[in-house]
Amino acid sequence: MYKDGFPCTGCSGCCRLIGGILDKGQNHPDPVLRQVINSFPYVTDESGVCEKLIDNRCSVYDNRPLLCNVTLLGELLSLDLDEWYSKNIKHCNLIIDFLGLDKSYKIPEVS
Repeated sequence: MYKDGFPCTGCSGCCRLIGGILDKGQNHPDPVLRQVINSFPYVTDESGVCEKLIDNRCSVYDNRPLLCNVTLLGELLSLDLDEWYSKNIKHCNLIIDFLGLDKSYKIPEVS
């Protein structure tokens, strides 16, 4: 279904909310996810924005941490990538709405 990988639109919403993920994930019940979360190498500001978000773009995108790479994380967890992408698309669209970002960033959901 998603032959070209995860269809990120570059809204930077996840970069703006990564602090909350890090806070909530410190004690995640899945040991692999907990390790991925705990190994996030960057700091966030007081509002949870990743320090590597510069001019609304990830400044380390080509070498981003595993937590930020939907495809590699799904592969590590041995998940069906189409299902994993679908779940992440729903979350991305919720983040876009929550942050009040332009609707053009929304990712069409494929059923």
